[in-house]
Amino acid sequence: MRYSMLAVVVVSALTVCAPGPAGAQDTGQAAASTEEAREKVRAACATDAEKLCPGLPHGKGGGLGACLRAHDAELSLPCKAARTERSAIRAKERG
Repeated sequence: MRYSMLAVVVVSALTVCAPGPAGAQDTGQAAASTEEAREKVRAACATDAEKLCPGLPHGKGGGLGACLRAHDAELSLPCKAARTERSAIRAKERG
């Protein structure tokens, strides 16, 4: 009896949590918008990064994001806007 109840709970949870075709499509769109936002930040912040954080590599663990956050008051308006947009997209994806 216990195992059959457990099986029902597990199957129910998988049915609710498993994405169908629409869920898979949403994930793909989210990845595309995240990549687009990342490219916007790179383009909009390139000059700021060169000026304020020379030599720091892009990507996770490179330190560029932390450096740009530390110099937030000095960033150009396009760079700030692109970073804000990317933050909003990432927050939406995290739910």
